[in-house]
Amino acid sequence: MSTTTTMPNKPSPSSNDDMTQNVPEGHQLIREGQITMLYPKSENSVFYNPVQVQNRDLSVLMIGMYAERRMERMWVVRRRKEVRKEMMQKQKEEREEKKKEEDGGGGEKKKKETKEERKAKIAKFEQDLEAQVLKDKSSVDFTKLTQESSNTTDGMSIFEALAASGLRSLRYWKEVPGVRTVVVNDLDPVAVEMARENVVRNGFVDDLVTAAGDDDKKQSNSMDDTSEKNSPPKTTKHNLRPRGLQLQVGDATHEMYISRLPPNLHVNQINPTQRNYQKPQYDVIDLDPYGSAAPFLDAAVQSVVNGGLLAVTCTDMAALGGSHPETCYGRYGAFPIQRSGYLQELALRILLYHMSVVAGRYGRTIRPVLSVGMAFYCRVFVEVYDDKAGVNNLSLNHGHLFQSTKCSSFHITPIATNVFVAAQQQQQNNNSSSDNSGNTNGESEKEASKKKEKSKRTNVYKNGRGPCDLGEPVCGETGAPYKIGGPLWIGPLHDLEVVNDAITRLEAAKDNEGTNPSGGSPLHPLHTATTLHGLLVSCSEEVPDAPLYHLLPYLCSAVNSPTIPMNTFKAALVNAGYNVSAYHKEPSAVKTNAPNHVVWDIVRAWCKENPPAKRKESKRHRKGEDQGSNAPVHQPDVDIATMILSKEMRMTKVDFTIPKGLGERKKAKRWALNPEANWGPKKAASGRNKRKKEEVGDDDDEEKKELLGDVGGEPSAKQVKA
Repeated sequence: MSTTTTMPNKPSPSSNDDMTQNVPEGHQLIREGQITMLYPKSENSVFYNPVQVQNRDLSVLMIGMYAERRMERMWVVRRRKEVRKEMMQKQKEEREEKKKEEDGGGGEKKKKETKEERKAKIAKFEQDLEAQVLKDKSSVDFTKLTQESSNTTDGMSIFEALAASGLRSLRYWKEVPGVRTVVVNDLDPVAVEMARENVVRNGFVDDLVTAAGDDDKKQSNSMDDTSEKNSPPKTTKHNLRPRGLQLQVGDATHEMYISRLPPNLHVNQINPTQRNYQKPQYDVIDLDPYGSAAPFLDAAVQSVVNGGLLAVTCTDMAALGGSHPETCYGRYGAFPIQRSGYLQELALRILLYHMSVVAGRYGRTIRPVLSVGMAFYCRVFVEVYDDKAGVNNLSLNHGHLFQSTKCSSFHITPIATNVFVAAQQQQQNNNSSSDNSGNTNGESEKEASKKKEKSKRTNVYKNGRGPCDLGEPVCGETGAPYKIGGPLWIGPLHDLEVVNDAITRLEAAKDNEGTNPSGGSPLHPLHTATTLHGLLVSCSEEVPDAPLYHLLPYLCSAVNSPTIPMNTFKAALVNAGYNVSAYHKEPSAVKTNAPNHVVWDIVRAWCKENPPAKRKESKRHRKGEDQGSNAPVHQPDVDIATMILSKEMRMTKVDFTIPKGLGERKKAKRWALNPEANWGPKKAASGRNKRKKEEVGDDDDEEKKELLGDVGGEPSAKQVKA
């Protein structure tokens, strides 16, 4: 294995000159990021879609940022141990000195500590420890540490389960700081061979390694030795993969299932028959299949380290979006709402629900870092943690969806409730908002302690309640019944701290020729940086505690009204004391924490000031006849628009005055249009099917010809027998 490579991982200097020369006929040269590859124009033997450039750019950015967060967490854990050891040693010395003074008669004997004093002493110890760690942390350059870690055991390992051409993996190796190992895996040998060609073309030959840690160049020389060939791969003492790029043809789920060895478990603790076939967990796993990622998630949540990152793409929007709800339920265990206006966000929340359930089986929880809909697919970045206590609270982040069958009204109710957990979360929010102001509610410490003790007695998980307990057994606007969807994830979609950090990095890179001036990610210019900036800004503006959204055109269409100006509608919600935003995938979305009746009251108030045109009714409809039916005449159904507008308003006043600053937003390119025509999914790669056809050969064609015979001719004996 070569040890001369430095960070960031760079190709040979001469390789870039060769890339632009000698492009074979029938091929095209593709440049993406800092990597180039040759791709056949006429064939689809290995999957590649230019639509996914934004996906790969976003992945490079998010994984690069994760590498720095990971390094920071590792440093804090180690430093906390060191400080704890130093403080305990200091306390030991102080106790010994006091004991000497007491034995020599130089001091009074200390009384035995009470339980409360002991608790206070421990709390003071932990507080001083954290303060010291925080102080030391402020002077550490984690960006530099991350870049230097690629050549050490602290480097990051990445597994791309379905690599195809290997373009994404090579970009990770070249553009993400702190990467020690990238495993490039695909089930198709044609794809792995193309990935190998791309490795050579980009000058990474010296970085190729095998699973056993030998140079890839020496592998062919050792294949003659049958004992070495048939022996199982050896696991290193520290459970580390060799540094470099590892190309392999293999089943992704199998590779992940044998990579579930936790870093803190020594190999000698494992059954000897399994020891040599166990591999360490990965820091990052990227799943970007053609279709659904559901078959890979069970293995993925087990084979990622505690605190590791899963980057998951799902392109089966026909299932997640509700066109095929039965397929969605079979894959994800959740039922979508067909033809719903919020299908883009519902797809993300169904995917996150399924991931959280799968992780919960193994005592793990997920923390969504970024969840977005792009083009025709979903992309989520989640961190996975060992957290059995968090698994107990999983039902609080899951909910059921109740959608009116006649209008856009919907309710989301949690599967379970817990007063104690809710009180804890409220206390955390109060503490974070009042670090310098003390108790925000004006309560004494004694009252707060009593309230806490009382809430402990209510630490019971109770079944959630449906719309009936909310006072609406049927739709409050139309009286229509509900249809039920879900379960779905009702927790946050993004970590706003990470999202805002990504925005800051992109803005800083824009003024520095596309690279981060501080040396962190992005290390190189991103082709879709402007589009990514707009996407992330839209995500940062979303209301975090309001699952799903209304579509303003749908609301207005229900009452036959022209669409209300977006800023006017938002102003009414803000003036009523509610939060409102758009959605990063849908510019006409109204994402708000306001209840349904407030949303419809605003529509009713607007229609009073701007009366909508009456809908024309056919002659048969006025008579109450059903077209094409011989049934007797019946009374016509009440028009939905009339029913909604005739409803009495609960709001006493609706203020459409646009408040100052409502229209002020960060300058960004939101909801970018498709860059070219036919911008969408491609057909699946045909490499394996083509190869199978070639392996069949001419003998099979002759057999088919004999069986089919000449068109219009006499049947052969074999045809008669068949």
